[in-house]
Amino acid sequence: MYNLISIEHHTRLPSHGNPFTHTEGQLLLLLEEGEICLTVNRQHSYLKAGHFIFLQDGKQLQIRQTSADPLRIIALEIEGQISHREDSEEAALNLPPLFEHNRVGILQSHERELIKQLHILWQKHNQWERIRIQGQFLQWVADVGERLEATSDYDSASLVLDALRYMEQNYQTPITRQQLAERAGFSEGYYSRFFKKNVGKSPQEYLTDIRMHHAKRLLTRQQSSIQDVAAQVGYNNPLYFSRIFKKTVGLSPTVYIHSNPRQIRVAAMNNQYTGHLLALGLEPCAATGPSFKAETSLLDHTLFMNAYEGEAPDSTTLLRAEPDLILTSEYTDDAHVQQLLQIAPTRTIAFQTQDWRSQFLEIAEATGRNQQAYRWLDEYDEKSHQAATHLRQQIGSASIVSLLVRSQDCFVAGYRHMGAVLYQDLQLSTPSLIHEQQSHYIAEDWKMDDLDADYIMLVFHPSVSDAERQRWLNSPWWKAREAVKRGRVYLDQMNYVLGSYNAFSHDLLLREIPDRLRSLSCM
Repeated sequence: MYNLISIEHHTRLPSHGNPFTHTEGQLLLLLEEGEICLTVNRQHSYLKAGHFIFLQDGKQLQIRQTSADPLRIIALEIEGQISHREDSEEAALNLPPLFEHNRVGILQSHERELIKQLHILWQKHNQWERIRIQGQFLQWVADVGERLEATSDYDSASLVLDALRYMEQNYQTPITRQQLAERAGFSEGYYSRFFKKNVGKSPQEYLTDIRMHHAKRLLTRQQSSIQDVAAQVGYNNPLYFSRIFKKTVGLSPTVYIHSNPRQIRVAAMNNQYTGHLLALGLEPCAATGPSFKAETSLLDHTLFMNAYEGEAPDSTTLLRAEPDLILTSEYTDDAHVQQLLQIAPTRTIAFQTQDWRSQFLEIAEATGRNQQAYRWLDEYDEKSHQAATHLRQQIGSASIVSLLVRSQDCFVAGYRHMGAVLYQDLQLSTPSLIHEQQSHYIAEDWKMDDLDADYIMLVFHPSVSDAERQRWLNSPWWKAREAVKRGRVYLDQMNYVLGSYNAFSHDLLLREIPDRLRSLSCM
């Protein structure tokens, strides 16, 4: 027999694409939201919200998010021998079709709801509650298994998923009901009834929805004519496309374009350039570093690449994003730039040798947003002037330092990153060491005897263990700091966005830092 070992909830995927490398048993995955592609032994399975899949081994699994929608996965780890042999001693307990390895099925809403309830109960860590959960899970298995065997929904799900995947991958080409019916092995009439029963729409209605979704995206791109868009989504006749578009969307293509100003589609290979684009009112169509997305809701439609700048470009994601322009920095070598140029025009913006304002203005020029950039900077400078005036009234000429403590060293902000806001925009005083260094300073093994300030902003990197954290806070050096003695230390959680070097991050810091210092000055 078998037991339910754990129930996990995932809303993000790790960079290596598998959040289940720690599992020992089998996995039953339920996708609540989003769209994903799972790869096991080079076999691909595509899941949408409401789908489930059973896997014998989660360790070899690779998961890739295939849409920009929010992701929500419930994973049930199951322990025990799952046998499908007819002569097994447990033949009477052979598991129903939902436990066939690497097969995708569809759950009904009440079946999905029970799994969500079990996940909530599991978090209580009560042994008696978990015994009851085991019983409820086994009852759920029996109920779902009986339904699948009685209605053949399982086979229906596989056929429907194949049809949906085929239409989504080939919407640019002519697709007929006859083609879809032949793929499923049905007559055209039966296939139409079968498809509508399972999807809620006819095959043609579903295909039209896919085409209109892509048409709306293409119509808001620069240099895309209605005729070009029609051809790209599978319509040879632009007049017929326009009629279908108006019937489906409610607006003609021309009116839709005027109602949705065209924006250039930009891919950001450098994390900092994502922030500059957001300050300009542009959401990148593709970007690196999902850690940036975790801190802001302004990247819901951005596709995140499976490679960072300096690595081989993630051409698959870039091609899906269809950028008009790719922004990169000197960290991308010439060979990789040539690969990017095969996808879209590529602009290299110097990062190390330019301050954030120069980067911001160059990106604005490249994207045709010069006026927005100058207006943004004027507003930012006015806000920073007002904040600096108020801070001087509160803390005078007191000095401040920002420290990021890592496992073996400490990152001390200079005149870049957070230091640019502290020392340049807010005009706060620097410790003598930073004034001499100008840029950031790395102190190995936390040796910073020459560094002191009236105020300290302290952040521990996630890699720092609890023991290392306590060693720092209890060290004689730390306790001897004047800021520590006077209670002028602001201890904060690490925030990737606030620690970045770009216009969007600095605007957030301009609001955060004065509040932090005001709270300390009152101590």
